[in-house]
Amino acid sequence: MPRERTHLRYQLYRSRARKLAGISTAQLQHELELAGPTALDLSRVRFEAIDTQALDACELWDDPHFSWNEVVGWKAREPLALDIAIWFDEELCGLCFANPNNSRRRIRIVRLEGRPREVHPLKNRIAPLAILVIEQYAQMIGGRFIEVQEPLEGAISIYQQLGFYFDAEDRLVKAVESLVS
Repeated sequence: MPRERTHLRYQLYRSRARKLAGISTAQLQHELELAGPTALDLSRVRFEAIDTQALDACELWDDPHFSWNEVVGWKAREPLALDIAIWFDEELCGLCFANPNNSRRRIRIVRLEGRPREVHPLKNRIAPLAILVIEQYAQMIGGRFIEVQEPLEGAISIYQQLGFYFDAEDRLVKAVESLVS
């Protein structure tokens, strides 16, 4: 019974993190509109779990870097893991899978990918959107750092633009801001 309660608690945390990230993108949209007209409507961004619909949509991607079907097994074995499908209306634009370590102090981005080789409305925005969800989740579970597990060489500079740095142990990390009470 305690294990089941833990699983349900983290399911709630994942759902809430996705929802809060959606609220944050709506607030960002409002700020962008105050600054002037913008071409991108962030209110159309949705954060969902990686489910059958997301995996079916991913099958249509042109030569993805990762095999996302493996995530189904990972989710079953890792009840604390966070999975994110990033949608723009009905268009799947990105996927992410992150997993906290045993202490929950560090959450590793295991996989993060935007739809490759095709223009889509969230092109070059998948990483910051995914990190928005991961930061929300990290705050809920007491995480202190987000770590990129085995970053692809070409993606390191993108992560660094988003506030990641190499720590003393040569891990690409970003500190998680604490919630202000």
